Amino acid sequence: MKLKAGWMLTELSDEYIAVPTGESAEGFRGIVRLNETGKDVFQGLLDGLTEAQIAEKLLERYDGIDRQGAEMAVKRVVDLLKKEGLLTE
Repeated sequence: MKLKAGWMLTELSDEYIAVPTGESAEGFRGIVRLNETGKDVFQGLLDGLTEAQIAEKLLERYDGIDRQGAEMAVKRVVDLLKKEGLLTE
């Protein structure tokens, strides 16, 4: 899965916001609000990482999370983005 082109990730106050730009803004009206983990997953997708690579980064970043928890966190965010039509094969 890859994130469609034309997304920008920014921090606003204590939240992370993904904003569509260019053609993505024409197809998606709104913003995506993310927590810290969601931001990490979104950034990984922006960087072209696979879901497994993103889960590995979560394991490196967060204490107290195991591989299964990291993979589930990635899957939840990816499923949400899929549902909203933000991902391509």
